Amino acid sequence: MPRIIWSNPGNPTRAVSDALGIARWQLRDAPHHIEEGTGLFGTDRVVIWDDGTVTDTLGNPLGNVYDEI
Repeated sequence: MPRIIWSNPGNPTRAVSDALGIARWQLRDAPHHIEEGTGLFGTDRVVIWDDGTVTDTLGNPLGNVYDEI
């Protein structure tokens, strides 16, 4: 079962990119691409799971970090 590795406001930390095994710049860009595709804005909070899944705060799937890199 996936676990949450980021649910704070703002940009994810280096620890999140390390947990996903990707470069920091890749992680910085991926959630923004996902948000744009779903009508969310950079100020909207998202949750990142350790399998790369990105959801809104209600748990609705928005996309996957790995699909954006």
